Amino acid sequence: MGFIEASIVKVPSPWGIVLFIVNIIFPGVGTIISSFLGGSGCVTEALVIGIVQMITCWLVVGWIWSIIWGWKIYEKSPK
Repeated sequence: MGFIEASIVKVPSPWGIVLFIVNIIFPGVGTIISSFLGGSGCVTEALVIGIVQMITCWLVVGWIWSIIWGWKIYEKSPK
């Protein structure tokens, strides 16, 4: 697992699905929010990834990346 995969933040239970839905509707915003919900302050890597997702969403690549990232956040959160 690379450092990018390691920067997926484990969020509390209800936030996983909420951030997944937010990432579908507003690309990158769910990733940015998750960077602050990590429990140990701001996860800078996740914050930067969320910003890049927002910038590249008009290329569709960022939007797809944001959806995949939101799903990974959901999978990592406790059920």
